[in-house]
Amino acid sequence: MTVAATGHLTPPRLDERSMPSGTTLRFILLVVLIAVSSASMMMLTLGSGPGAGSSSATSTGSTGSTDGCVLAAGGDPSRIGGAIPQEDTSAYRECLARYGPTHTSPWWVSEVWPVLVIVVAAVLMWTIPAWKARRGRVVPLEAVDSDGAIRGAVAELASAAGLKRVPRVVVDPAAASAGAVVFGSNKRPVVCLHGGLLVRARTDPEGFRAVLLHEFAHIRNGDVTLTYLTVALWRAFLGAVLLPYGALMVTLTVWMALFALKVRAPLSPETMVGIDSSWPLIARLLGLAVVLVLLVHLARADVLRSREVHADLTAVRWGAAPHHWATRMAGPVAVPRGVLRRLRASFAELLRTHPRWELRREALGDPAELFSVRALPMFLTGVAAPVINAQLWVYDGLRSVPLLEEASWVLTATLVAGVAGVALWRAAAHAVLTGRREPSGVRAGLWLGAGMTAGELVAYQSGINTWLPGNPVMLLFPFAAGVAFCWWTAQCARLWTRARPTRVRPLLWLGSVAGAAVMASWFAWWQVFGVGYAREGWPSVAEMRAQLVRGLPPGQVAGQHGIVDGMAAMLPEMTGLNHWALALTAVAALWLLPLTAWALRNPTDGDTPDHGIAPLRDPLPPPLRRILLPGLLGAALATTAVMAVMAYMHTWQPPPAERGLLHLWIYLAWVLMLLIGAATAAAAAAAALTDRYRLLCALIAAQTTVLAGFAGVFVLASLDGCVTPLNTLRSTCSLHPGISVLRGFRLIMGPTLVLAALAAVLVAAVVSVLRRAFNARRTRTAPASVPGRWHPARDPLAARLAARLAARRLCVGVLCAATLAVTATDLVDPAVRRSTARTTASVEDRAGTTASPRTRALQVYAWEEYGGLDLERRLVAVSNGLEPLIQNPHSIDESRTRAQCARFRSFAHDAARYFPVPDTGSQTFWRRAQTNSASGATNCDRALDRAKDHLPGSGHLLATALNEFADAMESISAMSVRNRSIVTRAGILQPRHG
Repeated sequence: MTVAATGHLTPPRLDERSMPSGTTLRFILLVVLIAVSSASMMMLTLGSGPGAGSSSATSTGSTGSTDGCVLAAGGDPSRIGGAIPQEDTSAYRECLARYGPTHTSPWWVSEVWPVLVIVVAAVLMWTIPAWKARRGRVVPLEAVDSDGAIRGAVAELASAAGLKRVPRVVVDPAAASAGAVVFGSNKRPVVCLHGGLLVRARTDPEGFRAVLLHEFAHIRNGDVTLTYLTVALWRAFLGAVLLPYGALMVTLTVWMALFALKVRAPLSPETMVGIDSSWPLIARLLGLAVVLVLLVHLARADVLRSREVHADLTAVRWGAAPHHWATRMAGPVAVPRGVLRRLRASFAELLRTHPRWELRREALGDPAELFSVRALPMFLTGVAAPVINAQLWVYDGLRSVPLLEEASWVLTATLVAGVAGVALWRAAAHAVLTGRREPSGVRAGLWLGAGMTAGELVAYQSGINTWLPGNPVMLLFPFAAGVAFCWWTAQCARLWTRARPTRVRPLLWLGSVAGAAVMASWFAWWQVFGVGYAREGWPSVAEMRAQLVRGLPPGQVAGQHGIVDGMAAMLPEMTGLNHWALALTAVAALWLLPLTAWALRNPTDGDTPDHGIAPLRDPLPPPLRRILLPGLLGAALATTAVMAVMAYMHTWQPPPAERGLLHLWIYLAWVLMLLIGAATAAAAAAAALTDRYRLLCALIAAQTTVLAGFAGVFVLASLDGCVTPLNTLRSTCSLHPGISVLRGFRLIMGPTLVLAALAAVLVAAVVSVLRRAFNARRTRTAPASVPGRWHPARDPLAARLAARLAARRLCVGVLCAATLAVTATDLVDPAVRRSTARTTASVEDRAGTTASPRTRALQVYAWEEYGGLDLERRLVAVSNGLEPLIQNPHSIDESRTRAQCARFRSFAHDAARYFPVPDTGSQTFWRRAQTNSASGATNCDRALDRAKDHLPGSGHLLATALNEFADAMESISAMSVRNRSIVTRAGILQPRHG
C-alpha cells in the first residue's frame, strides 16, 4: 500500500501483463460457437441428413418423405433422436427405399460448410483492409507530408513501441476527427491517420504521440488480426449460414401457420409433422439465431473494449501523456432519465466497441477494472456452453460420429474453464496481491449459472416440443453447477496465490486444467443423464425395484422393502455418477488441488511477489489438522456404524444357501449410506471450524472420511466370518473379503466419492449462509488489522515449524497416493463398464409411445398414404373378384377360384409384413381382416380339394370361407371409417380414398 497526498491508503498497482488477459480464449469461444453452429444449422437448412430416421423437415422426396415412413411406423419425427417402433422391420426399409429423399444435397455439403465459412472469412480478411485502403478514400502519408516531419515522428514512435518495422501509414483527408485506426493484420498492419490528426501533430504533439502509441500498442499486443478476423468471421457466418437458416425458419413458420389454419401447405402433411405442433421448437430455432447474433456482438464488443484499455496502458507505459485521455472527455456524463431510457443506454453501452473516455481515464489511474469479473462475459459464456453442446448433439444424432459426444464435453468444459476460470483466477490473485477485497466467486457463479440455464432454455435438448422441460426442476442443476464451479475456482485461486504468490501464471493454468476436468465431468453427466431427466422425468423406481428382486424368493425380500426401495431409487443415479471415465479424476482435482497448497507452503518463508507491492495479509490457510481431524473422526464413526450394521444383519443372517445377491446389496447399501452420512458430518464440522476456504475444507474432510472409512470397512469385511457376532456375508474365516464383496466395493467406490463431494458442496453452502447470518447480528469488537501488514505465525522454534511441515506433507502425500490409486484403478479396470449409450433411452421410449392426438392422426394418415390404402384397395379388388362365385356357387371354375383365394392369402401375408396401424382400435380391425383373409383362403383351398376328391363338406367349407372373406371386408370398412374420422377430426388432408 502507498499513502496518497490526502493521507489515505491507496491500493498498490499490479502490472496487467503479469497474468494472461483471457481475451484470446473468449475469441476462441466465438470461433468454436460459429463453427459448430455452421455445421448443425446448415444440416437442418440443406436437409442433407441420412435418409434413415432423418428428422429434417426438408428431407422430402418426389412422392413422399422419410418423415412419412417414420410416422407410418408409429414414430414421431418431431422428436429428435426419438425411437421408431418398427425401425428394424423390412417394411420400414422398403418404405425408405421407395419414399426416401431423392433430391437432397449430398451428405458432405453440411460437413464442408464450416470450411466454406472459414474460407469466406479469409477472403473477407483480405478484402476488408484492401477496401479500406483503396485509392480515392485514403492517400499515402508521403503525399501530404512534404517535409517528412510526420514520417519521422511515426518512425520514432514505432521504434519506441518495439515494432520490428514501421507499418504502412495512409491518411484519410475526409475524416475531420483527430484520431487514427489500424486495420489489416498483425504482420501487415495499416495505420490510417485522420485528417484532423495531421493538424493536431503540429498544434498538440503530445496528443499526436498518444494517439499513435495507442494504435501501435494494438499492433504490438496482437489485436489487429483478432479484431478483423472476428469481423470477417462474423460477416461470413451471417451471409453463409444465418441468412439461409433464418429464411428457412421463417418459411417453416409460415407453413405451420397455413397448416394450423387447415390450408394446404407447400409440404405434404406427413412432412409437415416434422414441424407441425412444434411452435416451441420453431421458437427455439428462431431464438437460436437471435441468441447467436447477440452472443457474437456482445462478446466481440466486450473483448474489444478490454483490448482498448490494454492498449491505453501500453501506450502510457511507452511514454504517452495520461492527460490526453482527460482532454478527450467532453464534460460530465448525463444520466438518462426514466427506467426505459436507462435500460436502453445500458444495453447500448454493451454494444460499444470502445469504452467511454471517463472509464479509460480511470483505468489509467488504476487498472483494477481489467482484473474484475464482469457479469456479461460470465453470462455469455454460460449461454454459449449448452448452445455448443446442443449443436453437436444434433449433429451427432444425424451423423453418429464416433467419440464426438465425448469431444463435445471436453471442448465445452475447456472453453468454460478457460474463460470463466481465468477471469476468476485473475480477479482473486489481483485482490490477494494488492490487498483488496477478495471475490468469493459466488456472484460470478450466479451469472454463469444463469447463463447456463438460459442456454438450456434456448437449446432444444431438455425440451424439444415444449416451452419448458417436462421436469423443470432440473434447470436448477446447471445453475447450481455454475455457482459451485466459480465458488471453488475463486477459493482455489485465493489459496494458491497466498501459498505461491510468485507463481501466479503457472498456477492459473494448472487451476484451469483442473477446472476443465471438473466441468467435463459435469457436462458428461448432464448430457447423458440430466437432459433425459429434465425432458422425461426421473427413472421409474418401480421398474428398478422389479429388476432388483427379479428371480429372488419372496422370503428373501420380505422384511427388506424399505432398503430395497431406497436402493431402487438411488441405483440409477449412482451408476450414472461415474459413467464418465474422468469422473473420479474430477473429484480428485476438486480436493487434491487445494490440499497440496498445505504441503507446498512453508510458513517460515516470507516470499512475496516482486511487483513492488506490500507483503500479504494472513498468508497461511487454516491448520491442516483442523480439516483432517473431522475427516478421520468421520471415518471412525462410519466404521463403527458399519460394525453395528454387521451385528444387526447377523441377527437375521440367512443360511449360506439363501445368501443371494440381495443380501450383498443390502450390506453395500448400508455401507454407502453410512459413509456418505459420515462424510457429510465431517464436511459440516470442517466448514464450521474454519473462517476461510470453507468449501475447500469441506471437500477435503469429506473425501478423507470416505477414503479412511473404506479402509476401515475393508478391514471389517476381511474379518467377516472370523468374529462370530459380526458374521454377515460369510460363516468361515479367511482374513480377506470375498470376490463378490470386492466387486461390490469397487462398484460403490466411485459413486460414494462423487456423492460425498456433492454433499460437501451443499453443506459448505449451508454453513456459509448460516455463519454469514450469525455474523451479521453479532457486533464485531475485534480490532481491525492494518491493511497491507503481514502477520506471520509467531513461533520462534524453527525446528517445530519444520517438523509440522514434514508431518503435514506426509499426511497430504498419503491422501494423494490413496486417491491416485483409486482413480487409476477405476481408469484401468472400471467396475461399471462405461458406454456412451444413453441409459435414459428406456425413459424416452416410454414417453414416445404416448403421442398427442394430432400426431396420432398424422401417423394414421401416413400409414394409409404410404401403403395401407393400397392394401385396402387391393382387398376390395380381390373381394370384387368373388362376385361370380357368390352369384352362382354351383358353377365353380376351380382354377380361377383357387387363384382368387390365393390372392386373399397373398393379401394377408403382405398386410402382416406392413406396419401395424398406429391407432389401437384400427389395428384391431386390421388384424381381424388379416386373420379372416388367411383363414378364408385356407378353408377355400380345403373346400376345393374336397370337391375335387368328391368328399362331403366342401360346400360348408366354401360357405365358411366366403363368410370369412365378408368379415374381412367388414373389418376393412370399419377400419377405414375410423381412420377417416381420426384424420378428419385433426383437420388433416384426407388420403386419396377412391
